[in-house]
Amino acid sequence: MPRVGAAKVRSLIRAFGSLGEASRASPGAIAELCKDIGPALAEEVVAALRSDFAAREEARAEAANVRILTWEDALYPESLRAIPSPPLCLYCVGEPRRLAQAQVAIVGTRRPTVYATEQARRFAFALAEAGIHVTSGLAEGVDAAAHQGALDAGADAPGKTLAIIGTALDCVYPEGNKPLAREIARSGGLVVSEYPFGRHGDAKTFPQRNRLVAALAKATLVVEAGVRSGTLITASFAQDFGRTLYALPGRVDGPAFVGNHTLIRNGEARLVMRPADILEDFGELDLREGRPDAGGEGEPIGLSEDERRLWGALAPGEEIALETLAERAGLPLPAVSALAIGLQMRRLLRPLPGGLVARARR
Repeated sequence: MPRVGAAKVRSLIRAFGSLGEASRASPGAIAELCKDIGPALAEEVVAALRSDFAAREEARAEAANVRILTWEDALYPESLRAIPSPPLCLYCVGEPRRLAQAQVAIVGTRRPTVYATEQARRFAFALAEAGIHVTSGLAEGVDAAAHQGALDAGADAPGKTLAIIGTALDCVYPEGNKPLAREIARSGGLVVSEYPFGRHGDAKTFPQRNRLVAALAKATLVVEAGVRSGTLITASFAQDFGRTLYALPGRVDGPAFVGNHTLIRNGEARLVMRPADILEDFGELDLREGRPDAGGEGEPIGLSEDERRLWGALAPGEEIALETLAERAGLPLPAVSALAIGLQMRRLLRPLPGGLVARARR
């Protein structure tokens, strides 16, 4: 209902114990016990609660392989419960467990420079390889580049990507990103909406989507934002929610990065130049998936199958060339080089002079 959000639903539940009980109450009783719901709105609430809308919506969800999460669901993320107006429902396609796992939001303009597109993909790829999920809004430009960068890390990468959209799942916007949304869901990621079937986007839904992007992520990276970019709405939400904010530096002789530079100059965002800057912070904050177990030289958690093969081929305290490591693990050298970079970023391997690597000291 357009005029009924989280606050009024909480008021109904406090007054009657559940929405089911509220549906059996009279409009007068609702208006009397819920001071934020007047008599006219109370009649609309009762009519809506007694309608078959929920049953029809559940049937559509089942037919479309959509899972609907409410506040009562164990998979509903705590990070959203804590914000002022949490979604009443989350419509999910893909793996809903991702909602509670470590995420970094990567956001930026819909019309990025080539540099910004490259950096969005670069950071997303590295974060996904390191076991951090990449969250964005499925918009054109930086959002799409970030999702694609995470997908480029491959099916074995422990980090996936989450698309939080500002429309219903059956009204994905922009139209051209529908294949990307399907690929995200198929790859073990997640596509999420807070809107019922049939809801198209408008001037309100996309900023509301931005608040979810900022709330779900432990940190937000601003890749490219002009002075009036909608990206700054997400940055503002991240600050309001107490999340870490990062920004990339860009050209200083044009308007494209004015938003980034303003955030950095005002001390609101940390300047980052490489994915390791973010990964190091995640290590310090103990937020990363795939970090080592507390006990000695045991296998770290969160490794992909190929990473486990690589880890098992390297003895504790041993210093070894990548070529030798590739032979032992039975993997191609290019693949071992890429895996080694990812493990170094996660502080599991350390590079040594002469092209050697060793397990990181723990």
